[in-house]
Amino acid sequence: MPSKFNFPKISNFIVYIHEFDKFDESGNQKCRNHNCMKSVCKPFRKYCSKKCSIQFTKWYNANFYWRNIRNQVLKRDNYTCQICGIVLHRKKRFNKPLKNWLECDHIIPKSYYYHLGYQFDTLDNKVKTILEFIHNGNNLRTLCYKCHKNLSANVVSDRSKLLNPYDDTN
Repeated sequence: MPSKFNFPKISNFIVYIHEFDKFDESGNQKCRNHNCMKSVCKPFRKYCSKKCSIQFTKWYNANFYWRNIRNQVLKRDNYTCQICGIVLHRKKRFNKPLKNWLECDHIIPKSYYYHLGYQFDTLDNKVKTILEFIHNGNNLRTLCYKCHKNLSANVVSDRSKLLNPYDDTN
């Protein structure tokens, strides 16, 4: 069934580290760090100094690795489901006998990014989308598997109602 909404599909919201590589007009490589425009120098292949290398690596790992973001949210929420209040062990394998475990949920689903004005077409827009929407702690919460499954079951029907509120075919 074709969708009546035309918006891009992004299978993975990923900003790869190599996308931060910069070059000057002569093709010489510049430091990968955000506000640094110095040339890369030995022994560094992508940075001008050890300081820039460490700064960029910490920033990139903290903001673009989902595992790190997820762990921050679970810890912030004290490993407690924000709907039912169950407290589970942070490691999935310890909760398997309960057939329940902790997951990190997007309060506003990732699929809404385009409708909220976010784009994934340029590096600047990718970074903005990831930092302000996809990996934003204010849009993330801890849920147990059972609550997350129940909540997610309604997302598709709710999305169509929100995107086209005057459509009575739902």
